[in-house]
Amino acid sequence: MRPALAFLAASALLSAAPPAAAPVPSVRELRVGPISDTKTGMELVFAGPAAPCGERLRGTFSVFGSGGIPIDGTVTPHPEGGCSVRFEMPFSMVGPEVLARVNLSAVSWSLGGELSGKEEPRRVSWAGSVPRAAVSLTESMKVTVRRFVAVKATHVESLGVGKSALNADLEVKNPLAFDLRFVEAAYELAVDGKSLAKGRLEKFLLHAGRANRLMLPVELSSGGVLSGLWKATTGGRVEGVLTGIARLRVPAGDLEFPFEFPLKLSRK
Repeated sequence: MRPALAFLAASALLSAAPPAAAPVPSVRELRVGPISDTKTGMELVFAGPAAPCGERLRGTFSVFGSGGIPIDGTVTPHPEGGCSVRFEMPFSMVGPEVLARVNLSAVSWSLGGELSGKEEPRRVSWAGSVPRAAVSLTESMKVTVRRFVAVKATHVESLGVGKSALNADLEVKNPLAFDLRFVEAAYELAVDGKSLAKGRLEKFLLHAGRANRLMLPVELSSGGVLSGLWKATTGGRVEGVLTGIARLRVPAGDLEFPFEFPLKLSRK
């Protein structure tokens, strides 16, 4: 009787044992996008013999210590080799801890869950980092920025032969759960492909989870050029393009974000 009970107890323990751990695969690339005003798409591209191609991956993903981002999908093989899984990261799950842990040279990540499909389910407990050179965007940052920036108005404040001044009134959305502190934004105004003016805004803050209003000052060294443009237009409007670089300050250093959007200039 006792041997039978011992056998049953051992069988119960074996059946309750956790699944074997899946080996950590190499991550060849992390693709980010498309980016909307509430979330961003992400794609982990695996490579090497441990790549879980063709299997189902269920679990939670974390980047720079962010909250558990759900993953549930098939790891799709690629014709050129390797495979990938796609998922979405809501901006609401990106808290201040991410900003504190941002690394400028690589993206640290972790993934916990389960693999299934080809064999018995296997436990996933992976962690690693992706070099910055292997992190790519599915669209240009300039295109993405336009989704978060709206030009409310652009007014010429003064117009003279020696110098002209104008202000670009912008609404900038920050969907993240923490404030963004920028060191500066440097930019230039071009009309018909010709650079006519430059400007700079230093030390500004974009508050978390809402739209922010920014006033970008622009000075034109030769007011006569703009005067000529006004005379050449009808309706008192001139169309231009504002292009520049904004530098975001994080604990690890500064990140640069290029931007470009059209402006319609009007007399005040």
